[in-house]
Parts: sequence; C-alpha cells; structure tokens
Amino acid sequence: MLPLSRSEELTTLVENRRAYTLPHYELNVFETYEASALVPLEFDDLVIINMIEGKKVMHLQEKVSFDYFPGETLLLPAYTKMQIDFPDARLEAPTQCTAITVDGAKIKEVVNYLNEFYPKDGKASNWRFQLDKFHFSNSEELARLTNKLFQVSLSGDLHKEAIADLVLKELMIRIMQMQGLLVLEETTVGQDDSAFYGVKQYILENLTEKLSVDKISAKVGMSKSALSRFFRNELGVSPMEFVIRMRIQYAKKLLKEVNSVKEACFGAGFSDVNYFIRLFKQREGVTPGQYMQP
Repeated sequence: MLPLSRSEELTTLVENRRAYTLPHYELNVFETYEASALVPLEFDDLVIINMIEGKKVMHLQEKVSFDYFPGETLLLPAYTKMQIDFPDARLEAPTQCTAITVDGAKIKEVVNYLNEFYPKDGKASNWRFQLDKFHFSNSEELARLTNKLFQVSLSGDLHKEAIADLVLKELMIRIMQMQGLLVLEETTVGQDDSAFYGVKQYILENLTEKLSVDKISAKVGMSKSALSRFFRNELGVSPMEFVIRMRIQYAKKLLKEVNSVKEACFGAGFSDVNYFIRLFKQREGVTPGQYMQP
C-alpha cells in the first residue's frame, strides 16, 4: 500500500486524487474512505490501473460488471466511461488504486521501435496493446515495474525523468508480452502457424508426461537456448513457466468437471497434491477447493 493522504490533503472521501505529472505520463493515486456506488471516472489517454488495497466493482461501457481486487491490472483506452462501486470502503479501511495515463506519442514510439527492431513471429506479427485483453493478474515482473514507477514518480531524484521513462517503456513492453501470453493461452490450436502454437499443441497433448525444455525444443526443431529466447522475447516467460500456466488452466477446467482436487491435480500433470494446492493458491488467489465452490 502506498502512503495514504494526510487528513489535510483530503478534498473528498470518494476517489480523493493525488497526481504526479512527468513527461509522457501521469501517475494518479485514488483513495475512497466511504462506501459508494456508481462513481463516474474517465481519462483522456490510455490508462493502466492497478488495484492496491480494497475492492471495487467495475462497470465499463458495453462490458459485464466485475469485481476488481489487489494484484490485478486494467488497461483501458482513452475516454472509456467507468462507473465504480466501493462496497467495503470505510475510514479505517480505505480503497486505494493507481492510474497511470500514457500519452499517445509515447505509446506509438515504443510500439514502432519494437516492430522495427524486434518483429514478432507468426501471423499476429505486430507489437500492440490488445485492448480486448484489458483485465489480468499481475506477474511478479509487472508488479516490480509498477512499484518501481511509483517510487521514481514520488522521489526527489535528480534524474527521475530519465529513469521513469526507461521504467515506463519496460512496463509497456511487459504488458504487451502478458497480453500476447493470454492470447496464446486462449487461441485454439491450428488458428496460427507460429512455433508457439506448435509448442502449445505438444504440451496439451502431453500434459501428464514429464515435460522438459529438451523434449519441447526437440519437438519443435529449435535449440534449447533459441526456444528460451523465443519465449522470453515475445511472451516474457520461460517455456517451463508456460507449461505450468497450461497445467493450471487445464486444472481449473477439471476442478469444475470432476469436483475433485486430487483428480484435477494428477489429470493436469502435477505429481504432488500439496504442491499443486500451494501453486494454485499462489497463482489464482484461492485454493483449488475454494475455486470449485459455486
């Protein structure tokens, strides 16, 4: 949690705002101290929103309403109309979130640089923000970069504008990698001819086998180092991290179908139930047993 506003800084108990403006972006810190409903909010630029403390219910134009918790990110285009509920906010337990607005020129600069010097493989060959993948859980890397940008923005460092620019660029790249990972996880095998989808098909067909980088690289005809670089550069994860994500995703499907933690564990390729429970809780925020509950 970031430092809360001092009492003399509060101008409202609902979405009290502090703003820190640097070249190319603005960091806004919002705090709400009383339960409220349908509070309107809109930004003039693309915005990266991070929930820090508490709970919100988000109502976005043309989208189903959803709960929004700490550890999650929203990426929304300019002029997205929001209405927000704060069902649990109170003076002793306020909600807190940050909103980083990024100007269009900086986004264009970063995207053009990546597409020129680090072109992506396959049909979906362009780097871009994929605004249909607007709500996702933070990876450790995203959390680290977001916290770093907060620290730099609030610091008195003589070189903070230069440091902030570098951190902002990396944050945007990692978000695009995360969105690419989400697209790969959701796309049906056969809809794309890139090596990623060949890897995904092989993993899905062999979830219960003992998979390794050696086996995967041999299957797709790449060296281990080339395969690892391929994943790191385009998706920001290792091949084995992708295997874990595929197993967790399949385990979630099994939990709903078989209603058994043990069967879901082994059916998704995990060999130890206790490890599976710990990993699932770490990744999903709930235990497998809680996930099964209606």
